[in-house]
Order: sequence, then structure tokens, then C-alpha cells
Amino acid sequence: MKTYAICGISNRAVGQFILPLAGNSKLPEYGDFSQYGKVVAILDADRERVETFNRNQGTSFPFFAPHEFDKMIAETNPDVIIVTCHDVMHAEYIIRGLQYDRDVITEKPMVISGRQAQAVMDAEKKSKGSVRVAFNYRYMPAHKRIKRMILDGMLGKITNVEFNYMLDTYHGASYFWRWNRDREQSGGLTITKACHHFDLVNWWLNDLPESVFAFGARNYFGPGGAYDPNPKNGKLPAAEQKAACPYWQRWNERGLQAPQDDHLKAHQAAFSLPTKVQYPNEIYIYDQDIKIEDTYSAVVRYRNGASMAYSLNASAPWEGYNLAINGTKGRIETTHYTAPSRCPFPVSDRQTITWLPLFGERQILDTRHVEGGHGGGDQVMKWDMFVSPSKESEELEIYAGSEAGAHAVAVGEAVWRSVAEKRQIEIKSLFNT
Repeated sequence: MKTYAICGISNRAVGQFILPLAGNSKLPEYGDFSQYGKVVAILDADRERVETFNRNQGTSFPFFAPHEFDKMIAETNPDVIIVTCHDVMHAEYIIRGLQYDRDVITEKPMVISGRQAQAVMDAEKKSKGSVRVAFNYRYMPAHKRIKRMILDGMLGKITNVEFNYMLDTYHGASYFWRWNRDREQSGGLTITKACHHFDLVNWWLNDLPESVFAFGARNYFGPGGAYDPNPKNGKLPAAEQKAACPYWQRWNERGLQAPQDDHLKAHQAAFSLPTKVQYPNEIYIYDQDIKIEDTYSAVVRYRNGASMAYSLNASAPWEGYNLAINGTKGRIETTHYTAPSRCPFPVSDRQTITWLPLFGERQILDTRHVEGGHGGGDQVMKWDMFVSPSKESEELEIYAGSEAGAHAVAVGEAVWRSVAEKRQIEIKSLFNT
């Protein structure tokens, strides 16, 4: 049985790692992996948050402050370090774990810059440990089906990809009243969120990105956003902003139960933890300190000649993506509705893939619906991490290491840097800088 130390008691850490390893029968939807491993330590900046979790769940996980990493290793001797803190701190804990020759599992994004990614890869080369990036998006049934279709040669040589992603007015707005809105902590939306998408395409193509050119803007959130109720020369209290804000009103009408969200789970005691350290002051989605963009259009060039046209809109009527992959033998088309319960029109919870052979008839392929977070990807990934990789995971090379994590982040960094610098960004320039 392996032992795990958690660095950062985020909501993601609670649902994806701590509860499953604790085998908490109160919340069976997160799975019970307690026979395969156990948590021996939690490191976090907020002692009250850890103590509240222990009290609510009847656990007694030892607490360690951020400066006590060495002490945590000495006293608990974990086999694996799991990194689930603020994105900017991922690199530090990954590298320190590797310096102790421990294996490391890190939530996406692996890091928030190419420079940090290079430091992680350099540390891994010197270590007996290895890095695994929890890219759960790879595990969704439709995404695995697309990968197999490509491996089976159904598209021939891939020529280009069209990928348009939308965050709805509930989820998209949430990034702007959390720490993710600070590029210094998260890298911005093109890293903290879109690295999921960039990793998928890198994996599907079995290729590495080469260069990026992008446009972007802040249209909805921050000062001067499309629905900003604040006066030009002042700021309303957060409560008054909410009262005049369509984003808040849309999802918090009197008598309307707020929808469930992977990132905002205050409806369960396990996730109802103090946030005073993270959010000492009241913040809202139009604050002056918001500098990241909420709208992007980008073109990515890959080493083997394929390209991708990508867009991200963080304020859309529905959430999900439209995807097309073109090849010399045909085309794949698919639409994914990430949150059917929040969609303003009826949609199926099953995703179909349309295959259009270049000289044949259209075929519509069904994919199965799997319960669980991120389209069922979370549950399958936990089996791979805590037990052993499945035959399918090995065949499709779903395991994501540090190189995959680095290049997913590098595309995201290249996008926002291209916007800021108004020029094409070469991916290789982001490493060793």
C-alpha cells in the first residue's frame, strides 16, 4: 500500500484524492481506494482549513505548513507527493518531491510557465522519482474514441484542427472571483483552464507544438466589462455589484438552487472549508486588479505540419466545445456539452462523433455515458493512478508525464504572450529562459 502526502487542500484535492484514499462511505461517489493507499500528511497555508476538514470527516491527517516540507518528509515518509495547491506553487513542490526521489502526481496545469516546466524536467532527470500530470480529459470516452480512430488511420495524415471552447456564464464567471484570475498565480485562463484542451490536441496528434499567434481581449470581466455596474470613478460594495449583475442574478435567483460545479462545492460538508487565507477580502468579477483576458483566438503550428485554430470564450450561453479534426482521408466532427443541466436548451448527456470519409458516406458513432466528474474521466484516472493502468490506457498512451505537462502549458503561455506582445511566439523560446 502506497502512502501519499497532499500539498494543498483545494476542492480538487478533496474530491479527487483525499476522500477516495480515505474511503469515506458518506460520499461514495468519489470512490473508495483506501485498500490501495492512504494519506499520511496534508501541507497547506491554512491550518484552519485542514482542521475543519478533519473535524467534518472524522479524520486526523497531520498538518504541515508550507515551510515544513522537509519536516513532513522526515516524519511521514510518503511514497508519493500529490500537488494540488495554487498553480504557481506546483513547480516548487514537484521539484522538492523529486529531490527526495519521490514520485509526484500533480494536478493540471503542471506549472504556469515554460521556465518552470524546464526546471521540473531537469529535476526529474536527476531523480529516481517521476512526474505524472492528472490530465483527466484524456480519459473521457469520446476522447479515447477519437484517439483510437486516429491510431486506426481513419483520418489519414492530420492536416488541421478546429477547436472552439465555451465556458458558460456560471462557470466562466467563477474564474474571476477566485485566485485563478491572477496571472501571477494561475498563468491566466489559457493555462489554468485551456491546458486541458492543448494537451488533448497534442495527445491526439502525437505531436509537439512549434509556434503560436493569437489575439485576445477582456470583454466581460474586470473594470469596464460589458455588464460592469460600477460607476466610472468608483466601486460599489460586492453585495451591490451582485444585486446589479446579470451573472449573479442568472444563477442565484430567489428560490433557485445554485447548480453544482466541480470547482464550487459548498453544498457538501467536505468542501465547506474556510477560505480566509485565500480570500481575506471580499472580491468580485469586476475588480480593478483583474488583468487576464476572457476571450481568445489562436493559431498553433505543430512540428509535423498540422495546425490548429483555437478559440476560448469565458462568457457563453452554454458550456462545452465544437471540435473538428481534418485529415487526408476524412474529417471528424463532435460537440460536447459539459454541463447539460445548465444548458438553455435540451441536450443529450451522450456525445456522438461524426466521421465523414473523404470519399464515403457519413457515419455517426455513439459513445457511452459514464457517471462522475469530467465526463467520467476522474473515476477511470483514479484507477490508473491508485491501482494500475488499464490495457486501454497503455494502448492509447494516456499516461501523461512531464513533457506532456510542459508542452500543454507552453501553448497556453505562448497564447497570452502573443496577445501581449503582438507577435508570433516560438514554443522553444519559452524553455530555458
